[in-house]
Amino acid sequence: MTVLDARRGRPRNPEADRAIIEATLELVAEEGIGALSVESVAVRAGVGKATIYRRWPSKEALVLDALTSLNDELPPVPTAGSLRDRMVEMVDAIRCKSMDTVSGRIMPRMLSYGVCHPELFQIYYDRVLDPRRERFRVVLRGGIAAGELKAEADIDFLVTLFSAPMIYMNLTGARPTRETTEALVDAVLYGVSAPASGS
Repeated sequence: MTVLDARRGRPRNPEADRAIIEATLELVAEEGIGALSVESVAVRAGVGKATIYRRWPSKEALVLDALTSLNDELPPVPTAGSLRDRMVEMVDAIRCKSMDTVSGRIMPRMLSYGVCHPELFQIYYDRVLDPRRERFRVVLRGGIAAGELKAEADIDFLVTLFSAPMIYMNLTGARPTRETTEALVDAVLYGVSAPASGS
């Protein structure tokens, strides 16, 4: 079925839509949200400004949709295996995400906004980070339902414990391996303290 432009009734061109979104993300990675303009997106995408405004009423609306699209190609949330198995798959998906991708190049810039432009960081958190965290929450809630985690476990804290170290290693070029992923998951799930004497 053909997608119609909401205001003009014209058929939408999926290739133009994709070019506009990709151009927006590239410019956000290169210049940040503040410096981005509809004019610069139009030039990068090879379309006219009118083409963009027929689809998005403002730069802000365009940026919101572009950021949301960063999660379009995430793998399905794993449903098979033990909680450990599923968490290894979730964390390893972070490990395998190259920092050379647009998403990877956008992340450091957006994280820097947490201090200097909190309103821009909040957009990124709401559109990109929190949906990714929710995927972890789904798996951890399943672990609670299956009796693999304590019912009183702090889900949001656990999401941070599982995901943040791998993100940090990627950002700092540490080149973690699958074995790193498994060690991280085991450390969070089972702890690293030595058994009590005499146990």
